[in-house]
Amino acid sequence: MEPSKLRLIFSLILFVHGVGHIQGVLSSLGVFNTDTWHPRSWLFDRLLGEKVSRIVALVLWGFAVLGSLAAAFAFLDFGLPHGIWRALAVTAAVPSSLGLIFYWNSMAMLFNKLGAIAVNLWILVGILIMNWPSESDFGF
Repeated sequence: MEPSKLRLIFSLILFVHGVGHIQGVLSSLGVFNTDTWHPRSWLFDRLLGEKVSRIVALVLWGFAVLGSLAAAFAFLDFGLPHGIWRALAVTAAVPSSLGLIFYWNSMAMLFNKLGAIAVNLWILVGILIMNWPSESDFGF
């Protein structure tokens, strides 16, 4: 595949991944809550109380959003240096994964959640363990 097309695909994956987590931010702020999407944690609500659990959710989802969007822009060398995209992607994948684990509250949007898990695994395993993708794959 042509490197410019591959760059576009990877940046779109990172961007959409970040935008998807906005739902968690809105839910944590009380702007958007339903029976199937809410900021309640199966663990933190019991340990920390609902208010603190909601703050933890906001922090996790906020870092996931900002980190993923920043990684997408850095990947394209747009506004942020290209060299930091991997660190930003990993930094975003950790709170995203924690949020998905600790705030998994229903089977609603199962495919979205599985997609987010797949992107996080790609980032954590691909970048940290396999050192993939290489910069030459993208024409850098």
